[in-house]
Amino acid sequence: MASIASLALLCSAIIAPTQAVNQTVRIPYENTYLLPSDFSGNVNQSFVNGTTTSNFRINSLLQKANGAPFIAYDESFLDVIGDEPQPRLIDNRTTLFAYEAGVWIPELNQVWFTSSTYQASTIPGYITVLDLLTNTLHELNGTSKPIINPNGAYYFDGKVWIATYPSSANETYNGGIISVDPRTLEVETVLNSYFGLPFNFPDDLVWTTQVNNRYLFFTDPFYGFLPYPDNFKTPQLPVGVWRWDPQEDLLLPVISRNEIQPNGVRVSPDMKSLYVTDSTATFVTQTPYNPPVGPAAENWLGPYIYKYDLNEEMLPVNRRVFGLVREGIADGIHVDDDGNVWTAESEGIVVRSPKGRVIGLFNAAYFQGEVAAASRIPIANFALAGDTLVIFGVSSLWTVKLNKTAVSANSVIVN
Repeated sequence: MASIASLALLCSAIIAPTQAVNQTVRIPYENTYLLPSDFSGNVNQSFVNGTTTSNFRINSLLQKANGAPFIAYDESFLDVIGDEPQPRLIDNRTTLFAYEAGVWIPELNQVWFTSSTYQASTIPGYITVLDLLTNTLHELNGTSKPIINPNGAYYFDGKVWIATYPSSANETYNGGIISVDPRTLEVETVLNSYFGLPFNFPDDLVWTTQVNNRYLFFTDPFYGFLPYPDNFKTPQLPVGVWRWDPQEDLLLPVISRNEIQPNGVRVSPDMKSLYVTDSTATFVTQTPYNPPVGPAAENWLGPYIYKYDLNEEMLPVNRRVFGLVREGIADGIHVDDDGNVWTAESEGIVVRSPKGRVIGLFNAAYFQGEVAAASRIPIANFALAGDTLVIFGVSSLWTVKLNKTAVSANSVIVN
């Protein structure tokens, strides 16, 4: 395998200004739903890599897009990325260091992210900090108490709120939700049980507000078999989405396993809608607690992105499908100030309009690290940091300067 230095030189050559032209491939949106009748597609590959037709022009366009960093299906995506977006490789490693969270802290101009659950049994989970001013990285150390198995996270009210998952069966940590003051590094446990029962695998979280009230939603799927395939804890609670109401000091499940195997969660800028990504396809095929019922089980629920209304009590109601994932599942999710929904999928970072139209994507074939690609570990998350997109290629880290501010520093959804 090439050294990090040689890979960096290679990537620098790819993204040099003289090479920046034509890095964005535009595919007519019509080609996403209308192709020559003899087309063939592969659900285990991306649209541009797994689709062939009898039309030479379409085939050539798809082939060109397969290796491009940016694929545009709609003019509005060009408004997001600009005419000549330039990817910048920050780091490339042999470990799975850039995987989850994606928390932007505007006051410190930092992005925090967590290492991959896939290596947790051999390399304990940790948090890495990217300084956006200097593009340097350092591991988060010096916290008031250890942060064990950090996962998804959110920035709210001056603190980083982190979902943490249990350690293996022969250890005592049960996971839960913690908060970290990014200036003092004071760590507090917010919640870690429901009447003495531990959560399964707290994965992602988001704060919402209504007038002077605030509510914390978090997802609790079951993915204990990912970090500890040979030694994981038996689930004791149904998976689902929970809501903590600090005004009433009340913790309740608000979306059940009958509806979804939840993963990522975010709120719309107007605080009227809740988005939840569904990982049922992965859950059904991998968890040993499901009997072998055939491949059709993969299509039972996921892989969808669901949208819920938040009613006057700030409870999620009126579920409907917002998007269907083309390849793999949607994992991490973020929403920008314009209401566009960004998700990490096997195809890459996919951007949908507020109406659910796929307007473009940041191609995983370009941004996924070599080690991650060889291990078939897809991109799980990213960060929207002002006018910068930070892409976690799992074993690599990239930034892309956007054409506009995606999430402003004073946004209600700095996420």
